Amino acid sequence: MAYTNLSKGETKFHDMMSVNGFGIVTVMNASIYELPTTAFSKQTAAQVVAAAAATDPICTLDTLKVANVTIEGPNKTVTGGRYSNPLIKFGKSARLEMQDALGNSKAIEALCGGVQEWSDKVDGTLTGLHFGEDFCSPKMIIGDTFFIDRTTGQQVKVKIVFYQFLPDAIFNLTQDAEGDATVFDMNGDLLTTEILVGTADGNQELHGVFYSIVEPAKASE
Repeated sequence: MAYTNLSKGETKFHDMMSVNGFGIVTVMNASIYELPTTAFSKQTAAQVVAAAAATDPICTLDTLKVANVTIEGPNKTVTGGRYSNPLIKFGKSARLEMQDALGNSKAIEALCGGVQEWSDKVDGTLTGLHFGEDFCSPKMIIGDTFFIDRTTGQQVKVKIVFYQFLPDAIFNLTQDAEGDATVFDMNGDLLTTEILVGTADGNQELHGVFYSIVEPAKASE
């Protein structure tokens, strides 16, 4: 029977993340969803991903150039003592900044405040894309990508879950005949979302998160 090294010694998510170390070398393909009807506080990250897989996304972004998450804080610092040392730090904020190489009217309406116009009915013939003072509601984003395991060099698939992404809903139209091609910015804030997280004693408790990196196999169980 023929075989290749692709089927031998497959690196596991656990080994890459907690034992070997990992590198991040590329962007994700992102599926955009409306927020689920089931409260996040009643689900684990794996359950959120599994439920989303059973629904249709608003759109899929498979031509991203960058997708960067930045976290800032603390928002509050308690100081005290003879040297006024920091004693307690509290409060963080997070943003997701994405650049798409190609425009997509569905993504622009969902994330950039655009308004699609149709000839007769929704999903009919698109006849216009309009921009005004419209804003967007929070969206859930689930990204598919891979990390590189340091020890084996293998690509290990991961899913990145952004539970509540509140878009800036800003669309900048840039036209330049001589410079680089236009990119489409899709930036916004990541809201703190309470989900169920497993604890060391085998139970689950609520924990506020901005996003999660999970193993696809676990997410499908």
